[in-house]
Amino acid sequence: MAQNVAKNINVTSVNVNHYELLAWLNETLQTGFTKIEQVCTGAAYCQLMDCLFPGSLDLSRVRFQSSNMVDSIHNYSLLQAAFRQVGVVRALIKKNSIVALTFLQWFKLFFDKNKSGREYHAFEARGGQSMVPDSGGSSADDIVLISDDDDDDVVEVTMEQKIETMEITVIEEPVVAQEIKKVEPAEAAVEKENQESGDTLLPFIRRYCGDSVDNTQVSGLSVPSGLSPVHPKDIVQACCRTPYCLYLYVGVELGRGQSTSVVLIGYFDQSAGISVVRLLQTLQMSVDTFHPQTDANTISDKHDADADARLLISMLKELGITLSNLAVFYCNAPHPAVSQVFVSQLQAFNPRLVSLCGLPGIAERACQAGFLPTFHQCVVNLIGDIHQHYSTCSSVNDNLKELFADSESYNPSQPLHAQGLFFTRTVQKMVSSWRDLAEYFKSLMPAEDAHRIRTQLMDHKVKLYFLFLSHALEPLRALQELQQHGSTDVAAELHLTSELVRSYAARRLRPAVIESFLRKRDLQVLRKKNELLCKKEVDVGPCVKEFLWATAVIDLGEHERNHFLNFAAAFYKAALQSLVEGIPQQLGDVALKNINEVLKHPENIDVRLALQWGLCDTGSPEINRLASDYLTVVNIVKEEPARGTEEGPCWAKVNQGAPGELVWGQVEGFSPWPGIIEPCSGEDAFPGKRMVEFYGQRVSSQVSLKALKPFAAFTERFCSKSFAILVTYREAIFQSLQEAAVRCKKQFSASLEDRDDLLKQMLNWAFGGFQPSGPNALKPSNNKNGFCLCCGTENVEIFHPLFKGSLCLKCKNNFAETLYRYDEDGYQSYCTICCYGMEVILCGKDSCCRSYCGDCLNILVGAGTFDSLKLVEPWICFMCQPHRPHGALVPREDWSIRVQELFANDSAMAFEPHRVYPSIPANLRRPLRVLSLFDGIATGYVVLKELGFKVEKYVASEVCEDSIAVAVINHDAKIIHVGDARLITEEHLEQWGPFDLLIGGSPCNDLSIVNPLRKGLYEGTGRLFFEYYRILQLLKPKEDDPRPFFWLFENVVFMNTHDKVNICRFLECNPVLVDAVKVSPAHRARSFWGNIPGMGRPITASQSDKLSLQECLEIGREARVTKVRTITTNPNSLKQGKNVSLLPVLQNGQEDNLWITELERIFGFPKHYTDVRNMNRQQRQKVLGKAWSVPVIRHLFAPLKDYFACEELPPMTSSTSSTSPPSPASSEEHQLR
Repeated sequence: MAQNVAKNINVTSVNVNHYELLAWLNETLQTGFTKIEQVCTGAAYCQLMDCLFPGSLDLSRVRFQSSNMVDSIHNYSLLQAAFRQVGVVRALIKKNSIVALTFLQWFKLFFDKNKSGREYHAFEARGGQSMVPDSGGSSADDIVLISDDDDDDVVEVTMEQKIETMEITVIEEPVVAQEIKKVEPAEAAVEKENQESGDTLLPFIRRYCGDSVDNTQVSGLSVPSGLSPVHPKDIVQACCRTPYCLYLYVGVELGRGQSTSVVLIGYFDQSAGISVVRLLQTLQMSVDTFHPQTDANTISDKHDADADARLLISMLKELGITLSNLAVFYCNAPHPAVSQVFVSQLQAFNPRLVSLCGLPGIAERACQAGFLPTFHQCVVNLIGDIHQHYSTCSSVNDNLKELFADSESYNPSQPLHAQGLFFTRTVQKMVSSWRDLAEYFKSLMPAEDAHRIRTQLMDHKVKLYFLFLSHALEPLRALQELQQHGSTDVAAELHLTSELVRSYAARRLRPAVIESFLRKRDLQVLRKKNELLCKKEVDVGPCVKEFLWATAVIDLGEHERNHFLNFAAAFYKAALQSLVEGIPQQLGDVALKNINEVLKHPENIDVRLALQWGLCDTGSPEINRLASDYLTVVNIVKEEPARGTEEGPCWAKVNQGAPGELVWGQVEGFSPWPGIIEPCSGEDAFPGKRMVEFYGQRVSSQVSLKALKPFAAFTERFCSKSFAILVTYREAIFQSLQEAAVRCKKQFSASLEDRDDLLKQMLNWAFGGFQPSGPNALKPSNNKNGFCLCCGTENVEIFHPLFKGSLCLKCKNNFAETLYRYDEDGYQSYCTICCYGMEVILCGKDSCCRSYCGDCLNILVGAGTFDSLKLVEPWICFMCQPHRPHGALVPREDWSIRVQELFANDSAMAFEPHRVYPSIPANLRRPLRVLSLFDGIATGYVVLKELGFKVEKYVASEVCEDSIAVAVINHDAKIIHVGDARLITEEHLEQWGPFDLLIGGSPCNDLSIVNPLRKGLYEGTGRLFFEYYRILQLLKPKEDDPRPFFWLFENVVFMNTHDKVNICRFLECNPVLVDAVKVSPAHRARSFWGNIPGMGRPITASQSDKLSLQECLEIGREARVTKVRTITTNPNSLKQGKNVSLLPVLQNGQEDNLWITELERIFGFPKHYTDVRNMNRQQRQKVLGKAWSVPVIRHLFAPLKDYFACEELPPMTSSTSSTSPPSPASSEEHQLR
């Protein structure tokens, strides 16, 4: 339908008779208005629009009987949607008669201009409703701001009236800006008692509000008559009940050499439902004399800064602003130290005040801090020389032009911090065109400047510094670009800064202390050598490593290399310190990482987490209940601390039987006696009682909970008579207070030898309430991260990936070896918690293969847990249940991510980490769909079935007829063979897919250095790698596709370095080396690339693996060696010995070769697996020589059980306890726990 276009009109200042306007309106709309304020409901204008443009709005939605502001807002929103050029104005809604008259005058002219003569029955059109509001209706004073939902632009309407200015402005969320551009004139007023700022307030208004403020209005008055008379009362009223932000802009130019400080205030206007920033006041401060360019490195006198801060606080107090509600403060003072003076004084009123003063320019300051004198001399001076040549030379080549394409931003006279982004970009451009620059300046010789520049370009040390800075400044560049050219976004800046600190910390600190440093931001860590990586381990970038490896010692000596490594380490240290000092200290690492998502999409957080964790599906009705459930839980959590402060049992932890709690117990015949609660086994435990060991008597007994009192009640329970008479009581008091002092970290001046004096001091401390730490410090430590969950030692090395707690080095290595080891029944061979355990209980949920030992359950969850769980049928394990604490055992919510971090391969070249897929809950796992390229004899399928996976489809590409025959016969034609991989197209993949797993290993003939006639990666069979790479790119899911997709590529270890490097670059990861000799009797080292979790974990043998050759031989045959050489398609590969002449087997005293059935066992295949199609010995050895080792692939595929469905295992039930095989690292203390 064609849309009518309105004809615009202008309103002049000609006086009109409001009675004539009302008469016209009553006649047009068949109504009975008597006052001009009555049209402010907006209903009349809505119907006038319907008269002019039928269908432009729905009259049935108009609230003709409007009696409050809500109805008026609703009507004007309909009007705004119908007529885009007109918006809601504050004065109109507030029933200002002058504004209403002006607006009605304008609308009449607009109506007359657009009227088409169409007959219109207004009374019938609105259904006979009256639109004249009740004269007794209230007039609200709230300010209402509305913007159209369909358009982000703010509509502004200004009438040419000298009596009053009307406009609406919707101000975005308060953000830190670098300069003040516009301030509403209606919000630029101050009360008359603030006359001292009038000298700068009026020039400020003239300069920055000139577009909408008539100079005649402010020229002769200290307070302009056009400004709001309620300012700042409305601000004070709003800020007394809601948190607010304070912005102090110093040195704001007013012209004529005058400057001032401007104070803005931002808060959430609850009546309008939006965030606003308003002008509060202007002040004359000493800091206003600062100049950003000349004084950036100058710290003003502390006395002046303190005086400025006191002036600001005094102004806020005089206005009545509630300082305790100040939540965020920002000051654009040139030096952070000046801002810190303001922050320190304001935090006296609110210690939780968040300061954003250090955020602007944080990237440039970090850049400058990292540019140490050596870097400055080598890098900055060279860039300056090249730029000088570029500026003065009449003709330069294209590389030089590209290098300084943005040279207008470079000023050699400015300091480094003012143009850090320019240096970052220039360094990276020079690295990419280093050789071309050297050749260019060589062509200009013997010019003096060209010779000097080329000499520096040919200096290996200079190039080394440039290569390092190109790598080190890359994470900094994104933050620099955002702060210099991007739109102001505090949340994004905080998020990028957090990621930058994490990146630099990982390059300089040891992995064990990174998380602690990010959480506490303790700069003292940077001064502890044992917490830092040694200089050779500092991340200098792959290009630097390659350059150091390729450069001869004569060109870059050991001294210069060590000198460079020292400065590289110092770069990260200085940059880290600068970044940490600029981050708001009140915002932790978790808050910084999530602040962008929380602020921009708070309503989606719970839904997104639920979808990622598999708690519900997209579009399911559960999503609608998540928000209300979340709020309910939050309210319960908030109420719990309040309940804890109520009268009643104040030591719930004791009532729960927490071991280690200090208590007073009643011993028969004695006064209350100090003791400590001990763990009690399931057999000896009685309901309602706890085992207590009493100090001084060395006896333990079970005491009723009602008879136990907290040790903190020392004054009430201490018996002076017993203390004076009984030696044992005196000793018990001494021992218990010793333990209390250790827990409270209390030290006494008396020595241990002087027991009487020490006891006297301890008693005084106890009677005084155990100060300064207080009674809460008496509780036993429940820091699970401080000890190893497996063996209990305090020498922890790394976090436990599945449960909250830590692992020592020994248990970490054992955990990595055994976590993904499964028995023939499909369950884990060892305990999920400790990877030890002699007797385990199994999870009864489908597709979950976890087991838990009795020791871990009884110690960590509670005494008797193991026996009680054996009676549960089926028992669902802790990892399959909704995550919640079970005693001291607390499952991690991000365990699937942490497991992959435990096995991350970050050696060799640096690549972006592969996409991490969270584990799939057991009930949501589906069968596996596999595409196997260069499949051979279906080793992948054998392993998947051996591990118990449900394989929905297995598509194999293979061209060897013998290999295909072996796969078809052994697997009942369940494998779909599709021929040559080179013929697979994207249409085929769409037809067969989608796939969950891509595996393959291209032929190694032309890659192995054993072959003297090898053709390399780009010729012969080596090119088949690119077929794998092509299909991998076609199968990879898009970023928004949450479906897990894994891939694995295998090839020979011994290949040319450049071929291996090229494969790594294409696959964007480093390989892991796995040698089958650790799980079989044959050497077979292979490189594996892929994204399967845990590929880099150590490989260890299981009980079913045959580790010696003798285990694989037929009866009556004797092995002459324990391990054989790598078995290939060549029959000579079976011969052993130094001269490759020894046959590996003796039979009846005669040398003999390995039989094919024995070869099959060595590779892990069933006996007679290749006995098909009447193939001879040579043919069967050929197909085996190209195959993968079954135990190796089982080791690599095992982690996939966390993602895909497995077959049900009928032989065992969840309540069945199973005896685990001895752990490879088990010790007596683990077996006897």
